[in-house]
Amino acid sequence: MSYKFNLAGTLTCDLATKPGVFVPTHTSVLCVEAVRNQGPRPGRVLDLGCGCGVVGIALAKLGYVRGPLFASDVSPEAVALTLENCATHKAACDGRVGSIFKPWGNMIFDTIVNDVSGIAEEAAKLSPWFGEEVPCASGEDGTALTREVLKAAPGHLAEKGELYIPVISLSRVERILETAHLFFKTVEKASSQDWLLPEEMIPHLDRLEELRGNGLINFSQKFGKIMCRTEFFVCKEPKGG
Repeated sequence: MSYKFNLAGTLTCDLATKPGVFVPTHTSVLCVEAVRNQGPRPGRVLDLGCGCGVVGIALAKLGYVRGPLFASDVSPEAVALTLENCATHKAACDGRVGSIFKPWGNMIFDTIVNDVSGIAEEAAKLSPWFGEEVPCASGEDGTALTREVLKAAPGHLAEKGELYIPVISLSRVERILETAHLFFKTVEKASSQDWLLPEEMIPHLDRLEELRGNGLINFSQKFGKIMCRTEFFVCKEPKGG
């Protein structure tokens, strides 16, 4: 099994995937675009929720990683796969197993890219992306892990460091952004994309409507299509830092 990463003709690379490890989606491309849109600034990069290593490897190939790529995931299989893909692409990597920042102690980074699960748990169960082999522990409204990252990240960012977070409409978007503004002085949109709700989720539209009515997720209907949205934000200048 493999996945081909393609960044608008700028970069393509093939990465191995395995059952039980999250397969990259458009979110990974948006993350790399968000970092690139901020301009070149090579430094120590941490890839949180690394999966198969796609984001970190792409950033390394684009010249944004100085020294080894630091990558972690709660899944041992994901970290092993990241190390395998990094070896294939000749990208030095320090891969560690653990939740959020636990594997990194007091280490400091110039850039932190967050790609941990970020959609409401029930919506995740109805999606083609998660399942028994790829669990989603992001909470009822999909914000739990992202808010945890936002709270802890200031303690791991270097001066002028940047944190990148995805905000997906299949979560309670406003709660994530409120938390971001609570811990960072600057929170700016860096990339975004609308996308069609996967066909596998259409049979569950009534339940998704209920989740939307309860304020747990959001989506829109345009020309008979169900549309969702992903936005990447860059968070800078931690408050109290």
